Amino acid sequence: MAKDTRPYFTLTNEYPRHRKIRALSDKAFRLHVELIADCNDARSDGKFTKLELNSRGPKAGKELIDAGLVTALEDGTYELHDYLSHQHSRQQIEAYQSNKAEAGVYGAHVRHHEKRGRFDPGCIHCQEAQKR
Repeated sequence: MAKDTRPYFTLTNEYPRHRKIRALSDKAFRLHVELIADCNDARSDGKFTKLELNSRGPKAGKELIDAGLVTALEDGTYELHDYLSHQHSRQQIEAYQSNKAEAGVYGAHVRHHEKRGRFDPGCIHCQEAQKR
């Protein structure tokens, strides 16, 4: 079976049993998970707007603030508490994707050039190998 390449975020097995999470209503619980997913998808490092906070109604958003899971920032936006302690940052995601793309280019070079004994003057890896 091929590895799943879709973006993902992390929740520990203890997440639903954490004292702050356990006390949430169903709407607030769902909102919290959705905010984590949305922040990961947007690569916002845990920051989001009031519109997003209230996407399941203002009561659920207020519940997250009251539970200490969301913090209001001075600029009028909001932030998930300890987001970067548990999730990848924008910088980490972009570095991973860059490294993955480079690994794919190098893998193609090995398959199509090195293993077949072919030199491609437009291939950076062929150029580097020729310098050695």
